[in-house]
Amino acid sequence: MKLKGLYLVTPDYSGDWIINATERAIKSGVDILQYRDKTSTFRDKLAIGKKLASICHDYSVPFIVDDDPVLMDILGADGIHIGKDDVPFDYVKSKYPDHIIGVSTYGSIKDALLYQKLGADYVAFGSFFPTKTKDDATICDINVLKGIRPINIPVFVIGGISRENIDLVLKYGISGIAVVSAIYSHNDIEDQVSYFKSKLIEYGKN
Repeated sequence: MKLKGLYLVTPDYSGDWIINATERAIKSGVDILQYRDKTSTFRDKLAIGKKLASICHDYSVPFIVDDDPVLMDILGADGIHIGKDDVPFDYVKSKYPDHIIGVSTYGSIKDALLYQKLGADYVAFGSFFPTKTKDDATICDINVLKGIRPINIPVFVIGGISRENIDLVLKYGISGIAVVSAIYSHNDIEDQVSYFKSKLIEYGKN
């Protein structure tokens, strides 16, 4: 299963416009989708997640669930993404050895290498730029990306990526970019996806 290119992460659910926007983005070329929703009830997450899972299935796009292995299991998702305050990696790896497991490593090469050794399928670095999606996100030094060469699993960058700064991250040996508001807040989703995809292709990331 391809883990590179344009990785779309959903915002918290605020209406079915998100479902529509997600399908438009995936139809336009998104490579991976992560369902991340910190505010909805579990029951609502099931209903929303089923719609998103169905879209991903229709377009053969990997479907990742944020933080919740139970939700991942019920939805039949392809994998899970975890951060420093989420369910322990060892637990997920032992219980779901055949699922994709991605880990946020923020600005730490050391942590990325550790999770690679433990069997993570990809790691994510960031934020490198201010982002409205996570007001409390720590801004990492982009120079950390100079040290990712020993990492042999896919590396994604996330956090405030836009048309204005995408070249700053794509010049490094990453596998792709993860975005939220850059897609969902844009008035022309198809055009924005097309732009990011063209940039990824230009730099050999897709």
